[in-house]
Order: sequence, then C-alpha cells, then structure tokens
Amino acid sequence: MLTNILTISVLAFGFITDVSADKKVIWWAVMFFIILVRSFDIFLWYRQCEKAPEVDGLAGIWRFSIGCVLTALGWCSYVILFNQQMDVIEFSTTVIIIAAMAGGGSSVLAGGRYLALVYSVILLLPFSIIGVLDDEEYRNLLGFLGLVFCVIMSITGLKTARFTREAIRTKNQNLALRDEVTSKGNQFSNVNTELKQATKQLNEINHNLELEVQKRTEKIFQLSNLDSLTGLKNRKAFTLQLDNLIEKAVASGNPVALLFIDLDGFKKINDTMGHRVGDHTLIEVANRLSAFSDRERTGRWGGDEFLVALPYSDQGTAMSIASAMMTSIAQPIIVSGNELYLTASIGIALAPVHSLSAEDLIQLADLTMCEQKQSGQRKPRVFSTELKGKIEASQLILEGLQHALEKKELYLCYQPIQCAKENTSWSFEALLRWNFNGKFIGPDIFIPLAEKSGLIKEIGAWVLNRACMDAKHWQFNQTAAVSVNVSVIQLMDDGFIRLLDNILRSSGLPPERLHLEITESTFVDNEKKIRTQLEQIQSRNIHVSIDDFGTGYSSLSQLQTLPVNYVKIDKAFVDNIEGKGDAIIRATLFIARELNCLTVAEGVETKEQAIALAAMGVDFLQGYYFAKPMKNEDLIVWQNPISSFLN
Repeated sequence: MLTNILTISVLAFGFITDVSADKKVIWWAVMFFIILVRSFDIFLWYRQCEKAPEVDGLAGIWRFSIGCVLTALGWCSYVILFNQQMDVIEFSTTVIIIAAMAGGGSSVLAGGRYLALVYSVILLLPFSIIGVLDDEEYRNLLGFLGLVFCVIMSITGLKTARFTREAIRTKNQNLALRDEVTSKGNQFSNVNTELKQATKQLNEINHNLELEVQKRTEKIFQLSNLDSLTGLKNRKAFTLQLDNLIEKAVASGNPVALLFIDLDGFKKINDTMGHRVGDHTLIEVANRLSAFSDRERTGRWGGDEFLVALPYSDQGTAMSIASAMMTSIAQPIIVSGNELYLTASIGIALAPVHSLSAEDLIQLADLTMCEQKQSGQRKPRVFSTELKGKIEASQLILEGLQHALEKKELYLCYQPIQCAKENTSWSFEALLRWNFNGKFIGPDIFIPLAEKSGLIKEIGAWVLNRACMDAKHWQFNQTAAVSVNVSVIQLMDDGFIRLLDNILRSSGLPPERLHLEITESTFVDNEKKIRTQLEQIQSRNIHVSIDDFGTGYSSLSQLQTLPVNYVKIDKAFVDNIEGKGDAIIRATLFIARELNCLTVAEGVETKEQAIALAAMGVDFLQGYYFAKPMKNEDLIVWQNPISSFLN
C-alpha cells in the first residue's frame, strides 16, 4: 500500500503540467481512496482474525482480489488517460513503475494463481499495446518489451503460484501427519485391551477360516475363468484348456475338433428387443450347445460367438455334431412370451492336422466360419488347404490394395451408355480396374475386400475425383454425363455430401453431368439415412440411378419412396429377354414411367437385344454390342461403329 501511495504521488505530481493538472489530481485522489479503503479492509481483517479464528476466509479473499484488480485498473487508466501528454521521460518512468509493480505482484500475489495472472496482464498489456501502435520508435520498442515482459510475468506468476500452492499443501499435510501421530499415540494405550479382545475373536473365527478360504477360491475361479452371463469358460480359460486337449491329442494320436460358432440374426434381436432379451437368448444358446459336449469344453468367445472342443472327433464326427448344433439353434427360442429364431454359422478346425497351437486353431476356425457365412451355405465348413490358400491370397490382395493408389495401379475405364432413339452417347459409366504387379484383379474380387477393410472410402473418393476430372475435359462430347458407382459404405458416411461438393468444385464439372449408381441392395438397411443422403444429392442436381434393379431385396416398392432418376435393368433379365425376362423388363418399364424414372438396360450384347429393348421403350442401352470399357485416352479416338442398330 505504501509503495502504491508513493508511486501514484510521483507520477501525479512529479510530471504535472497545466494541461493535465486537474485530471492527474482527480486520478491521484481516486487511487488514494482505493488504497485507503483496501488498507482499512486489511486492518479490519486482522482484527476479525484475532477475535474469531473461524472467520470466513473466502469472503476476505474476494475483497482482497477485487481491491487488487481495482488498483491495477487504476494504473491502467493512467496510461490511457495521459498517454498523449507524456514526454519521453514520463512515458519511460511510467513503464518502469508499472513493470516493477507487475514484477512485485507476481510474487506477492502468488497465493492466487489467477489473481497474479490478471494483475500482471491488466498492468502490462494496455501500455504495451499503446506503445506498439504509437508512431514513436522508442514507444514501439518499449511496447514490444512490455508484451514480452507480460508473457514472462504470466508464466512466472503461474509457476510461483504453483510452488506456493504446493508449499501450503505440504504444510497442511505435515500438520495432518502430526495430528495423526498424536492420535495414534493416544490410541496406543488401548491397543493391549483391544489385542486381547481380537485374540479371542480370532480364536473363534480361526476354525471357520478354511471353509471361507475354499469358498473364496471357488469364487475367484469363477470370476477369472467363467463367463459371467452364460457360466461357460471365458477366452482365457478355454484357450488354456484347448492347449491341454491338443497335447493329449498328440500323445494319444486321436484328433480334437474345434467348432467356432457365430449366431446369425442376434444383433437384430438385441437392437429391437433390448439387451435383457438378448442375454436370455445367449443363455439358452449356451445350454443347447452344452447338450452336445461337456460344459467344461464349451466357451463363450465374446458377443454372440461360442467355442466347442470335441476330443476324439475326426472330420466326419465334427461335421455331424456341428450340423446337429445348427438344427438345435434353429429351433424357436421363447423369451418373455416372444418366439425368436436364430441360425448359426460354424467353422471347424482340427488338431493336430491343421495346427498344434490353441490360438492358431481358434483363428483358423474363425476364418473358416467367416467364409462359410459369406458363402451363404447352411451347413458347417471344415478348414482346408484350399481355404487356406484362398485366405492367404485374399490377404495378399488386401495388402496390395492398401498401396494401390500410392503406386498408381488403379485406373478407370469408361463404357458408353447410348440413347436408344438417337444412338448417341448419353453417358459413360466409370469402371474401376486394378493392375496388381502386372496381373489384372477383377473388381468382383477387390471391391468386397476394400469394403470390408474400410479402404473403399479412400478408393471411392479417388474414383469420383478422377471421373469428374476426366469428364470435364472430354472435348469429343461436352454434354455427356459420367456415371460412377457408389458403395453403401460411402453413401452412409456423414462426410460424403461434403466430399461431393469439394470434388465438383475442384473439377469444375457441372453437377447435372454427374450420375451416381446405387446398388438396389443398399436400400435394405438404414433406409431413412439413405433417403436423407439421396435427397441432398438430388438437391445439388446430381442424378441417381438404381443399379441391378430387381436382383436385390428391396422390390419395386422402393421406387415409391426414394428420390431416384433412373432404373438400370440388370443384365440377367436382358440375357433372358426371350423368356421370363421380357415380362420383368416390361413391368419395370411400366412402374418406372408411372414414377417419372428413365430406364437403362445393361448387358446388351446383340443387335436383336438392342432392337427389342428399344421397341419396348427402354430409354438408354449399354453393353458390349456398342463398346467395351475403354481407357480415357481411347475415348478420344473412339467412334461408334454402329450407325443405327435399328436399320
């Protein structure tokens, strides 16, 4: 307080002029009043502490903090009010005083981390900014130094506050420790009496201790080895037991079969009927599986996946038991009055034929189960050398696919889509191709792998961007659209619409020249999300086609609710145009017209098919009859050799 009174007096009266005399006197009076009130508050504080040690400390801290901030604001106002009238000496003296006050405050106010920081910033920041923005070079320099000093004081204040806080904490911990030692000393006199009582109680409990230990041991075993829901062995316990069974199988020469069981349709039960029903369903499945094997050799791998070990079982025995398990699981499951139905996919691996390691055997059975599930066959599958080769080949392709874009192995081909009436190129479908180490890999092989691994987003974005860039530079046909296939994984991505906008903006392709082809099976799940995405796409004037229409699960009713522009008639119906395909094509054309959708027939390979489809009223035709897919550079020299397929 004394320092503040001294410094405000030096500044107010040491540099007083006729122009600023009145204002400086008023400023001095206001600051003196603030300091006087703060001094009086401190005096009252000490008096209260002497009379009542339990005084409200928080209120005192707030009053002190407000006083500090008001003092800092007073100093700040001096620079703002008298900046224009200051000469070099006064400005420099003011900077020195304020910097000294800030430096002292960072230590004196270290008990309050934020107060020390705010105090220094209010003191240093205003004059620093004023100095930096001033026309005078020396003020610029002092302002810059003030900013640097402000940062240093802020950091120093925070470190000092941290040190102070730790010192206070340590002091209180020491006091608490001393009190605890005193308390322990007072309690020590009662120890002998309590010890006698404890000895008596211990003698009473000791004879029951063995039984209690046994119960706890059983409980620990259950917690560490058994699945809490089904009571089957958990991953760790089952793997250890499988290792033991494999050792016995090797010693005895009798194989052991491992069944990896995955429930089909369980997720839907869990999502629609709740986890309680799902839990009861898993318990019932566990009981049914245990009927085919010792419960000790049955485990829950996780979620809706189970493991069953069958000692002394060859391939034929394992297949028979697995088939019986699938039949048992397929029987209705009654939970809370609900009749539930499940199926199962089962992969089988044998030891020591396929592996001598429990972990490897489980992995092989898991991979076999996945292959069986993807094949759609309703029977168990045994791991084989052929399957191993297929898995290894898929893994090799997947590893190559991860670097395909980087190595520029992916490229696009374009197949014309002709207008049926005019026989002109209306659009070109972009088809992705992959040259992997000099070997052509079909999209039917690498696209599913890309979708499963998540690479489809990166690859799909590249395809969209490349197709739009190519179409923008087509000089031979500046009105033709480019048609790009979009995976359901891309379409469900929240950032897909933003990606479309960025690609159209960077390529410069008009949105009406971009067509997106969506496979019909995309609409089976998440129809609401798909509809929202398609509406946003349509709002940008981008057209949408349903690809392979009639081959999926959505049926023609999907056209009533989804915003689409075109329906692509699948090649399977075009190939069978002389049979039942004719009726399906006509039905599709009728519904498409009623809903204002145009139609595209793909897989047109003969002149007769082209003429028949045009006569039916198909709007656009695509197939080898017109042209095979070509690279972009080949489109420039491509000329349609068929002047008119109707002649």
